[in-house]
Amino acid sequence: MTTDNNKIRLLIVDDEDAFRELLVRRFDRTEFEVTGCASGEEALAMAQTRLFDVGVLDIRMPGVSGIDLLREIKKTQPDFEAIMLTGQATIDSAIEAMKIGAYDYLAKPCKLFELEIIIRKAYEKKMLSQENRHLRGALRKKLEDRHMAGSSPQLTETRAQIERIGKLDDAALITGEMGSGKGLAAFMIHRASRRKEEPFINVNCGVLAEGLLEVELFGHEAGAFVGAGSQKKGMVETASGGTLLLQEADQLSPSLQVKLLGFLETGEFRRVGGAADLVADTRLIFATTQDLLRLTQAGKFREDFYLKISAISLCIPALREHKEDIPEIAEYIIKNRSHSPSARSKRLSKKAVDALLKYAWPSNVRELENVLERAIGLAAKNVIQLKDLPISFEKRARAGRQRHLLSLSEVEKEHILHVLDAVNGNISRAARILGISRPKLYRKQEKYRSGA
Repeated sequence: MTTDNNKIRLLIVDDEDAFRELLVRRFDRTEFEVTGCASGEEALAMAQTRLFDVGVLDIRMPGVSGIDLLREIKKTQPDFEAIMLTGQATIDSAIEAMKIGAYDYLAKPCKLFELEIIIRKAYEKKMLSQENRHLRGALRKKLEDRHMAGSSPQLTETRAQIERIGKLDDAALITGEMGSGKGLAAFMIHRASRRKEEPFINVNCGVLAEGLLEVELFGHEAGAFVGAGSQKKGMVETASGGTLLLQEADQLSPSLQVKLLGFLETGEFRRVGGAADLVADTRLIFATTQDLLRLTQAGKFREDFYLKISAISLCIPALREHKEDIPEIAEYIIKNRSHSPSARSKRLSKKAVDALLKYAWPSNVRELENVLERAIGLAAKNVIQLKDLPISFEKRARAGRQRHLLSLSEVEKEHILHVLDAVNGNISRAARILGISRPKLYRKQEKYRSGA
């Protein structure tokens, strides 16, 4: 198919010669590339070899009608936008045209300046749809390329469990510390499942109040409550066929746990304000940083709900438990999360890697990502140096190097002076902290202050 991206490719189809020629002459300008056809059959033949942005289609034509023509063109050119024209406008024909994707519907005779405005708006919609599709494709590819980097026994087993859980279709529970990669694990389970071509939706249960969360999950009927407006689908319904991840599952209220348990057991749910049961084929994955068993035993979480969602479970190891993976994870982050080719070519110096290995990483891989994003931006050259890491890393490394050179008496001196500075010279308090008598601390203080 041929295309000219510098012009609006306009298809005009009408069996009235005079009207069709009038439209062709009107739009035969620099910014338009106009093709006029006298029948639906001729237009279909054209659409086999050429791409069109917008069409002005007469609904009532002998043979292939405008509606049939739109339906056929949409099969091969889904972003094609059409304005339907007819001299015998009816509500039924308008509804039918809009159902199959017509942009607008006008009755003849129409004002040409009005038609031009609508054509331009239809073209804008077409370009937005195209751009959105490209962005979705890029995002999908980026998501599909994501994986859990690392070669340690812990991560090797975690990936194997993810593959096994992906082959199942029941609810699953993912536990792990903040930033350990629970969301990534859930997406990898989705990608390993039969649902991988369907939606993957992530909802954080901790950011919405109970009533709002119920609406977010199950939707509502029109006018279900003050300000409800028109009917709204919930995430359970929107994700049908795919996977719904519920982060911070420990924040689910008992009443929502009951409703979710009912959905897990029957596949049925009700929108807020609804009277009819609806069905959705959605797999639920729950994630939490909390010990749900302990919460259940303390009576803060429903036992029946916990038993249902924890039958299939996965625990993501903390980064400090597999520190040997840090160099590999860091390299993956730099090469896959950076936006520019120059950033992706950067690497860590040995001193920078050593500093990363010595850190405890309380916020796990998420914290490592944040540290590396900062370092990538600060590194003047292709090698990320220790000085490009947050100052705490450099201080820790410097302190570590110095301590290896200190004698035992020097270590004692450094610590005593540090404690005295911390308590603003309060001898009694410093003596209690150090576990020695006040006279002994006085003697050591005089010795160290004098430089002996």
